[in-house]
Amino acid sequence: MAKEQFFHPESAELLRTLDEAAHRSGLSRGQAFDDFLHMLVCSLSGGRMEQQYLEVVKRHSSGKPGKRGCDSLAELFGRTVAAMEETRDEMKDILGDLFQGSITYGQAGQYFTPEPVGRMMARMMVSDVPEEEQHETKRVGDPACGSGRMLLAVAEIQPHWTFVGKDIDLRCVRMTAINLALRNLYGYVIWGNSLADEQRLVYRTGFNLTGFITEVPLGDCPEPVQKIAVQSSEPPLETMGAPMPRDESSHAEVDGCEADMPRRTNQLHLF
Repeated sequence: MAKEQFFHPESAELLRTLDEAAHRSGLSRGQAFDDFLHMLVCSLSGGRMEQQYLEVVKRHSSGKPGKRGCDSLAELFGRTVAAMEETRDEMKDILGDLFQGSITYGQAGQYFTPEPVGRMMARMMVSDVPEEEQHETKRVGDPACGSGRMLLAVAEIQPHWTFVGKDIDLRCVRMTAINLALRNLYGYVIWGNSLADEQRLVYRTGFNLTGFITEVPLGDCPEPVQKIAVQSSEPPLETMGAPMPRDESSHAEVDGCEADMPRRTNQLHLF
């Protein structure tokens, strides 16, 4: 097994608690982490995903109270929130660090943008917004959001904006939704393929008097969010860098098939 490597020291302690939960439940580390994310999303929904929660938690409910896997996962939740709140001026991506450093190890090239680079890109993008528009509510989208750290970088500067992320990995979608929800940031996180017209699930984040995460149909999202969800492979209205000419394309693999995709220099974009 590859050696764990973290950018945040708190992640190593979180891993020990995660491994304890996996051991108590007789599951792999990866399955325990997936269940933890699912249970956390359900917990933040204000009771609207109770049935989903009960289906997942029963895999971690065997044993005496205090010695069950679910007890360790509850402790992991508390430790994760505490680690996130250690620095108020920077929104740490603890979940993404734990995921990349001890779950996937960069499997299939799944390496997240380093947080300092994300902050630099966010400052570059926000600096392009005219001063008179700085306090307007804008939408910022990331078509391959990973754990949402690029959106968090923008939120450090403009927390009142609406944040839209999309990813093909459901674990990443849930991490992004949790990262936004625990900071009470308003946005939409879409599970789907940004290289194809595919949307499987949408989470809306931000407190709505019931909970912080809501599962919603794409049709209930604002029209601009619906458009970006189905047209994320098209050139955005405003970008961090000019798109490459349309005749310059790269190849990406989608469901085992090669597809032409316009090359671009941007990841975050405003719409």
